[in-house]
Amino acid sequence: MISTIQRKRCREDNSEQVVKEVRGALQRHPYPLLRTLFVEYEGGVVILRGKLPNYYHKQLAQEAVRGIDGVTHVVNEVEVSLPHPR
Repeated sequence: MISTIQRKRCREDNSEQVVKEVRGALQRHPYPLLRTLFVEYEGGVVILRGKLPNYYHKQLAQEAVRGIDGVTHVVNEVEVSLPHPR
């Protein structure tokens, strides 16, 4: 029989693996700006935070992590920060 501590440790190990895969997906993405995002994960939910220059990049980030095993939902809290004209 699996103890409560073992189940918690298994969930934590899985969480670490999912975060590692999410970060890896962002690191490997052809748009390097996605590499600057912060990732949180709990219970199947990935939260993306940070700033990107446009909504296209924000959507790319969300799609890059959506299909990863263990990810059931993506909360995209990325801010779109348009560059100031010079």
